[in-house]
Amino acid sequence: RILYKEEGDTKVIWFVSPHDKVSRLMKLIDEAKTRAARQQVVPESVIASLQHDRLIPSSQARREVLLDVVGNVPLKVYDVNHMNLEDIATNSWVPRLHLSDEELRVVEEPGTVLLLGRSGTGKTVCICNRMEYDRQQHQGDSTFRQLFVARSKRLTKYVSGVLGDDRCSVGCFLTYAELLNELESALPQLSGRGERPFKPSTRVDFVRFKDYYASRQELSKDAARTNLGPLIVWTAIRSFLKNSIEAFQSPSGILSRESFSNIGVLGKNRCRVPYDLRDAIYDEFERYQAFLQSQNLWDDCDRIMVLIQRLEFARQNDLALFESVRRSKIYVDETQDYTLELLLFFELSGPSSLFLAGDPAQSVVEGTEFRFEEVRSVAYYAAGNDRKLVPSKPLTVNLNFRSHAGVLNVASLFLDYLFHHFPSSAKQLKKDYGLFQGSRPGVLHKLDVKLLKTLLSDKLNGAVVLCHDDSAAYWRSILDYTLVYGIREAKGLEFKAVIILNFFEELPQQRPWRNLLLGRVGSEFESKFSVIGTHLKLLYTAITRCIERLFFVESKGSVAGDAAVRRLTTTSVKHLGDECRALATRSNVHDIDAMIMTKDEFLAEGLNAAEIAESDRASLDQALASLNRAVFHFEQAGHTLYASKARAHRSSVHFRLENRSQVRNIVNTEGGMVIETKMARIMENLVKEGLLREVIDLFHSAESILSRYTAE
Repeated sequence: RILYKEEGDTKVIWFVSPHDKVSRLMKLIDEAKTRAARQQVVPESVIASLQHDRLIPSSQARREVLLDVVGNVPLKVYDVNHMNLEDIATNSWVPRLHLSDEELRVVEEPGTVLLLGRSGTGKTVCICNRMEYDRQQHQGDSTFRQLFVARSKRLTKYVSGVLGDDRCSVGCFLTYAELLNELESALPQLSGRGERPFKPSTRVDFVRFKDYYASRQELSKDAARTNLGPLIVWTAIRSFLKNSIEAFQSPSGILSRESFSNIGVLGKNRCRVPYDLRDAIYDEFERYQAFLQSQNLWDDCDRIMVLIQRLEFARQNDLALFESVRRSKIYVDETQDYTLELLLFFELSGPSSLFLAGDPAQSVVEGTEFRFEEVRSVAYYAAGNDRKLVPSKPLTVNLNFRSHAGVLNVASLFLDYLFHHFPSSAKQLKKDYGLFQGSRPGVLHKLDVKLLKTLLSDKLNGAVVLCHDDSAAYWRSILDYTLVYGIREAKGLEFKAVIILNFFEELPQQRPWRNLLLGRVGSEFESKFSVIGTHLKLLYTAITRCIERLFFVESKGSVAGDAAVRRLTTTSVKHLGDECRALATRSNVHDIDAMIMTKDEFLAEGLNAAEIAESDRASLDQALASLNRAVFHFEQAGHTLYASKARAHRSSVHFRLENRSQVRNIVNTEGGMVIETKMARIMENLVKEGLLREVIDLFHSAESILSRYTAE
C-alpha cells in the first residue's frame, strides 16, 4: 500500500507499506501532523520580520513544514515527478531533495555564491542541490567536472552519497588534505625557488608551535609582559602575516612590519590585534621564521603559497597540465576555516565558478581569523580588472531545519557569550529559530565512567559521543565504543542523539571560564583569554550536531564544569545582565533509569501517555497501562503536580476495572456501601486534581450499582 496525503497540488508519499502495517503507519502520520500543528514555535512576529528583511519569502507555503513521524525534527522531502519513472527502477537513482523557496533562490544564484548561515540551516543541502542543478545545466558537456571540498572525510562521504557514487566521472569529493596531496603530486616543483619537501614529520601545527613558544624562557618573559599568548601570535601569523592576500601580493610573500602596523592596510575590524602589541608580535614572527629555516620545518602557510605558485606557473607555461587539475565548478563547505586557501580555489576554477558556504561561528581551526569579507578581497585579486566577476554580498539562510528549540536555546547562550565578549570574532547574524519545540538538554554531572559505558552499551546505544579532538582516541578506548568523535572531526554532520563528554573538565583555562559563565568577566577579557573565543565556537559546533537528544556529561567536578552546571540548570545567574532561564535539566547520576532521558523528555513521555489514557479510543486496560507509564515518567521528571494527577486518574481507572463486572444486586448491601464510600473518596480526589471529565466517566461506569439516593 502507498500511504500519501495531498498537500496543495502535490502528493506527499509517506510510506510504501505492507498491508498489515497500514493502520499503525497511518496513525503515525496523523500524530506527526498533529504534533507539527501543536509544536511549531516560530512566532508570527518573527516570520513577519524575516519576510520584511527578505530573508524568507512572503508565501504562506514557506511555513508549511512536515514533521518526521519518529521525532520532533522536520521531515526530509524529495521531489519526484513522471519524468523520473524510468530512473526509479535503477539501483543508482537518488531523488532530489525538495527545496524551499529560500533554498531555491540560493541554488539558482548565478556566478560565485557566498552562503552564510548558522548550523543546521541547510547550507550543505544547498550545496548538494546546487551541484545537481549545475549537472543538469551542463548535460552533454564532457569537459564539465565538479569538485566538492570539506575538511571532514565523513562530510565528503555524505555529500557523495546524496549525489550518487556512480557519477565520479563528473564529480570528485575530497577532503582539503586530499586535495593538497593531489595537487602536490600533480604539479612539479619549481626550480630555483628553494622549495622544502613537505614531509608530515616536519610540519608545524598549533600544538607544535605552542611547545616551541613555551620552550623559550626569554620569550616567555616578553609574553608575560605584553600578554602575548601563543594563540594571539599564531593567529597573527596564520591569518595576516603569511596567509593573507596582502602577504601573497608582497614581493617576499609575507606582510611587512610597516603594513602590519598600519591599521589602514588590514582594517581595524578585520585585524583585531591591539595596535600596541603589533611590533612585539612581529618580533616573535621573525624569530619563528628563523626557527623554521634553521630546523628545515614548514607550516601550512608555506605549503599553500608554494602550491599557488606552482598552479600559476602551470597556467602560464603548461596549459595541458593546468587543465588536468582544474575544475569547472568547486563547492566548498566550512569556508570559514580557510584564508589564503580561498585563492587556491579561485585559481583552480576561476572567479565565477565557486560555491562557498560557511558559518564564522564555527571557525574552530586555531589561528584562522575569518570574515566573509576575506572572500571578496581574494576575489578582487583573482578577477583582475573584471570587477563583474567579484561575488556579491553573502546570501543568508536563517531557519534551522536540524535542531529543535530546546537544543538551539543552549547553542544561542554560548553564541551570546561569543558575540558579547569577542565581538569581532564572528559575523553576528539574526537569531536562527528552530521550527519545533523540544526537550531541554540533560546534564549528567560527576557521572561514573563505568555507568556511562553501561548506558552506551544498552539504553543509549547509538548515541554519538563528542569530545575534544585530542581526547577522542582515549575515550573511544575507555568506553569501548566506536561512535566517539572529536568535535572538529564531526563538523558538518548531524546525529539524532549527542553526548558532549568532559568538554568543560578538559578546558585549559578553568577560572576564566568560570568567570565567563557566572558573569564575572573583567576588562581586557578578549585580549587576555582569546583561546576562550575558539573554545566557544567549538562548543557551539558540538551542540549543533544534535538533531533531537542532547546530554552534557562531566565525569568529575571541575571549576569550569561546576560553573557550567550552575549556569545551565539553575536561574541563579543573570545572563549578560538579563533574567536567566534554566536551559537544561540535571539528571540523577545514581539511577540508571533516570539517565536514559532528560527530565523534559520524561515529562513529554508522561504527557503523551496521559493523553492516550484520556482518549475515547483507549480501553480501560490500555488506559491503566498508559497511566502507569505516565506516573513513572512524571516521577522521573520530578513533576509532582502531574504525577499526583496521574495517580488520581489511575486510581479511578483501576476502580472502574475492578467493578465493571458488578451487577445491580449489590445495591443497598454492605458491599454496595463499601463501593459507594470508596468511589466518593476517589471522586473527591479527582475534583481536587481538576480531573472533572474522569469524575463523569467514573460516575457513569458505576451508576447501575449505586443506590438511587447516592446517584441523585
